[in-house]
Amino acid sequence: MEILSCREARTTGLAAPSGMTGVDQGDAVVEDLTWKLSDVLLATGGRFVSGPAKARFASVSTDTRTIQKGDMFLALTGANFDGAEFALDAVRKGAGGIIVETVPEQEVNVPVIQVDDALRALGDLAAYRRAEVTDLNVVGITGSSGKTTVKEMAAAILSQEFNVLKTTGNFNNLIGMPLSLLPVDNQHDVAVLEMGMNRPGEIARMTEIADPDIACIVNVQAAHLAGLGSVEGVARAKGEIFDGCSSWAKLCVNYDDKLVRGLARKMHQEQIPYGRHAKALVRATHVKNMGEKGMAFTLHIGTERVRLQIAVMGEHNVSNSLAAAAIAHAAGLDISQIVEGLEKFQAFDKRMQIVDVGGLKVVNDCYNANPASMMAAFDTVQGMRGEHKTIAILGDMLELGDASEKAHRRLGEMVACKGFDYLLVYGEYSKIVAQGAMDASMTLRQVHRLPDKDAILQTIFECMEEKSFGKGDYFLVKGSRGMCMEKIVAGLQRELG
Repeated sequence: MEILSCREARTTGLAAPSGMTGVDQGDAVVEDLTWKLSDVLLATGGRFVSGPAKARFASVSTDTRTIQKGDMFLALTGANFDGAEFALDAVRKGAGGIIVETVPEQEVNVPVIQVDDALRALGDLAAYRRAEVTDLNVVGITGSSGKTTVKEMAAAILSQEFNVLKTTGNFNNLIGMPLSLLPVDNQHDVAVLEMGMNRPGEIARMTEIADPDIACIVNVQAAHLAGLGSVEGVARAKGEIFDGCSSWAKLCVNYDDKLVRGLARKMHQEQIPYGRHAKALVRATHVKNMGEKGMAFTLHIGTERVRLQIAVMGEHNVSNSLAAAAIAHAAGLDISQIVEGLEKFQAFDKRMQIVDVGGLKVVNDCYNANPASMMAAFDTVQGMRGEHKTIAILGDMLELGDASEKAHRRLGEMVACKGFDYLLVYGEYSKIVAQGAMDASMTLRQVHRLPDKDAILQTIFECMEEKSFGKGDYFLVKGSRGMCMEKIVAGLQRELG
């Protein structure tokens, strides 16, 4: 592949080939990206308070539990903690310097930098490092659901051609996203970053930090309504990524989502439409549910098309695949590389994973939940059931604000309408979910409202003894992240595995 200049790479969406070890700056090649004290001061606008005036730091850390000798420790401050209290502990553990809002009273023998806002300083450091790696191309991904899957799919495809840095786990907020970007160096060609939010302005700030060359809004759904008020509020907040992109950025637009299309309509950057929509450049046709084996479909990119099968379940993962394919197309990969990456992709922790536990088919989708992702999970499980029974084990959907009661009643109604044989539910809204299910024709024998996870496990074991359900039946376990539904899966594995 041709090696592009920095500006060519940024304006075409292509990264330099993997293996590149330096950044050209005139006749010099900069390979050492350790932090100098002057870099930290320039990036943060902080005030040098005390300590040695010349120092270098291997990396930036915000956690005294994992800090390494020579790291610069940045003391974040939250509602319930003051990171400055940990600064002295960081020094004792070998920190090479500290960044604080409040200077410790005790003198230390490492550089001390004072900033007005430690969280902003963290983002500024990540932005500084992103700008230093001038041949880096950044992919920014947001959406109400599926963004982590799209991030993983995109990274899997791009890794065939490029050296990729990606968001670790769910490090997708104003702390996690900068921490995911900070390790980037001249060995990396592409950074694939996930951006989540709870309130307006957060995506705008992350976009400012990451300066994406490729941006994707996976979807806009009823999620985080407590901080955003309405689906329209969610759309405005997600749209901040498109608004903040540079003129040369490429926007991957879900044409199946009217709100995303509306956000893209006012933008002037190059756009790559994807979806089942007939006008999408990257689209899927002839979709076939293969049950536990995943989904088969024909991928179209312009006039090219290839039949493929992905090893992840549910029609929503066809949409996720198209988003990842659009991102990879924007980065310059051809359809054969995209297909190969998608076919190699495997489901990952707590996202539509089927776990065989003592003969039970446990569908572990515990990572998170909102109304749309609940419906997608219901459809996926019901598409696999065959002659077997299906049992929904559900926790609350959190952060829905004033829409919570209505959404949970609808959740119960949909469990019944989708034909689930049993419902086991707990949480603050469990009574509303149970009532919705019974109002939609489920019976008291089918619906179990329970006080905690231990009671859910006990009920499962009792129903198995009574032969109400058992081996071969499908158990969907799902709820918002804060409900920790994975503990139910672990309990089943502990007792039956």
